[in-house]
Amino acid sequence: MQTSTSIQSQVLPRLKGLSPKLRSAAEFVLAHPDEIATRTLRQVAKAADLTPPTFSRLARALDCETYDDLREICRSELKRRHQVLADKAQTLLDMSSKKSPADRSGVFFVQAHSVIDNIHGLMESIDLIKLEEAADSLAYARKVVLVGTTSALALINYFSCMAGMAFDNWQVAGANGAMWATELSKLKSSDVVFAVSLEPHGNLPVQAMQIARDAGAKIIAVTDNREAPFMETAHTCFIVEVQSPQFFPSHVVPLLLIEGLMGMVVRRAGQKAASSIRATEQTAHQLKEYWMDK
Repeated sequence: MQTSTSIQSQVLPRLKGLSPKLRSAAEFVLAHPDEIATRTLRQVAKAADLTPPTFSRLARALDCETYDDLREICRSELKRRHQVLADKAQTLLDMSSKKSPADRSGVFFVQAHSVIDNIHGLMESIDLIKLEEAADSLAYARKVVLVGTTSALALINYFSCMAGMAFDNWQVAGANGAMWATELSKLKSSDVVFAVSLEPHGNLPVQAMQIARDAGAKIIAVTDNREAPFMETAHTCFIVEVQSPQFFPSHVVPLLLIEGLMGMVVRRAGQKAASSIRATEQTAHQLKEYWMDK
């Protein structure tokens, strides 16, 4: 059993095929991987109100030879989550120091393999029904407000850049120096808030999602942590893998999810979106915004 596997990619693809008791155990594992990593089997079973053999059977159903193998997956994930950026940077340096100068580019391939594993995890675990529902909500909303801070803001701005070519009802909360309250105070039940928040979570997105929920707006969130503070607030939440040997989490999978969603939304908008994109391109050519090598 490879402990580099995430607990989500191990459990989610098999969840629907489990018996009711095993599914309850699996849901407990997903919600409390730290409990599995740090407590005894008997303590875990008591906390979940299930029997110890149930968790042993679950381990085998998840292709683990023993319950200890399942625990090792949770322990490895716990270590990855709690490793601070500076520690990860030192690990990266240590990895390079063990190689000859000619081999130090090997870090690039370690990163690439990590990203590929993250993408495979998304493809195996994504709930296609939730994805379709999210695309419907974004396509038919009166207004879409995009929310993100720190590194997630780059993803949100990219999402807005794509949407701006096709739609005129998408805004980024706090864009261009505006107050977040400018958009959040006008939300209605026909609106959608789309948020990206990766650990450590910024305060503003968490508060914004609660305000949006109180206003009756639909909330779609993307995060890397099943224990994120807005899990109970969001109507739809996509959990993505951001594991990386780098000192910083990988943003490839959140980016992939955003790009895929935009394609789905544009298809739903149909000819109206295509005409808007065409008009934007024509105006860009008129303004000579693109480099033309004469």
